[in-house]
Amino acid sequence: MSAVSEIMSPEKMVVTTINRNLSALDITKLMIKNKVGSVVLVDGDGRPAEIVAERDLLKKVSASNKPAKKIMSSPVITIPAYDSIETAAAVMAKSKVNRLVVIEQDGSLAGVLSATDIARKPAIILADDHSRYGHLKAILDL
Repeated sequence: MSAVSEIMSPEKMVVTTINRNLSALDITKLMIKNKVGSVVLVDGDGRPAEIVAERDLLKKVSASNKPAKKIMSSPVITIPAYDSIETAAAVMAKSKVNRLVVIEQDGSLAGVLSATDIARKPAIILADDHSRYGHLKAILDL
């Protein structure tokens, strides 16, 4: 079984010390500059104390009344509905996005695929394997 340390991305982490004068804009600039979805704030001992994620910033933006055109991502990164999950994951990683617009063969909208959707797939497989083969553990431990 894999440990979290084997699959995490330490190079995709932005850390800063807690500074009460730090603004949401400062955090947003850090995220954009470093192409990450969160910033971890540490205390004086270097221990994680707080985290600001994209969703936290979305809550702040929703309070303002900016035109949607100002915050949209363009061009849209798409993937055909028939493509593999592996291909979708590779496109997300290469494009540094968390969502892909899924299109039918005729180019019409089929849906949206998120990184969370992809992450759930192995979890379902593992849970199914555990229920199917979990009883073998007692035999193997002999």
